[in-house]
Amino acid sequence: MRIAVIGAGPAGLSVAAALKDAEVFEEHNVVGLPRHCTSLVSAVSAERVGIPREVVVRRYDELYVTNLDGDFIRFRIRGGVYLLDRPGLERRLAEHVANIRFGEKVTAIKGPYLYTERGEKYGPYDYIVVAEGSLRRLSRAYGEVVRLPGLQVDVKSPAELPGITVVYNPKISQAYFAWVVEVDKGVYRVGLADKCCLVEKLNKLVKLLKGSPVDRPFGGGVLAGPPVQRVVHGRVVLVGDAAGLVKPLSGGGIVLAVKSGKLAAEALARGTPSLYEEGTRQLRMRLRAAHLLFKLLYGKRAVDRLLKTLSGGDYLAVDYDDHVKTLATAALTDPRSLAALRALLLAGYSYVSHFFK
Repeated sequence: MRIAVIGAGPAGLSVAAALKDAEVFEEHNVVGLPRHCTSLVSAVSAERVGIPREVVVRRYDELYVTNLDGDFIRFRIRGGVYLLDRPGLERRLAEHVANIRFGEKVTAIKGPYLYTERGEKYGPYDYIVVAEGSLRRLSRAYGEVVRLPGLQVDVKSPAELPGITVVYNPKISQAYFAWVVEVDKGVYRVGLADKCCLVEKLNKLVKLLKGSPVDRPFGGGVLAGPPVQRVVHGRVVLVGDAAGLVKPLSGGGIVLAVKSGKLAAEALARGTPSLYEEGTRQLRMRLRAAHLLFKLLYGKRAVDRLLKTLSGGDYLAVDYDDHVKTLATAALTDPRSLAALRALLLAGYSYVSHFFK
């Protein structure tokens, strides 16, 4: 078999590293750059999919949620969260890939052939794996995924915020949220995703922290699901962000990228891509459920009411990768959960009624 992989991110490199002889097309001249994500992953899941410990920069055991108006919730994270050296991860994966065509931007797939921006034609291929990440230029034809622009910058600040802080404040992000992650002593990765005005809002957040940038801002698309209905379309196979395999409530997708890449490679090695379709079915169902919650929490801004209702709460995040399970478990352990549930249902009543008609 002859297999092409479009994109040398975690998903594409995981496919190629497992298949050994796949041809990888990468539009940039190096792997891992430019940076665009915060690089937080569940420690348990990272170890499960084989992410090397050498690329782990820090570990966190707590996460704080706040609106910057005095309300906050603390989550103790079972198993912890890793901050990864994302470029380092991709360099490690690339060590096991023999054939990467750098500077080749694929612009079209026509049957078994690929066409690049330079006018080159490659193929024929038995299978074409689309692993283009959050750009979704080619994969958009196979299903729509919510994509928000994201922007972040590393700053020095006297804020003394512990570990990971998530900010839900519509004045800073109306459509999603902002984050402050301590990457070193007194150095924080500050960012947000929203529909517009990111530079202005990021500057506002940095100013609130009394921060000064130590590096250039970076960013890219933040996906919030839902996953595509099908991940296999004839000879075309979608993996990672290209398939919408991300956590809708946080936008995280590194572990899912590696996992889906390995599953796809195993199915292709057997010559049965339908095994990949079946192997990701339950995962995609869970991600669709999380996307419905995304619509309620962010689309209706129910998250603001919930934060006020549960302010001061101290919960165990039982599964950093499954936010629906974590939120449900937290609600069941807090007597205020009935009021929180009522606020959520009131906020999403019109949407839920429409959904079940």
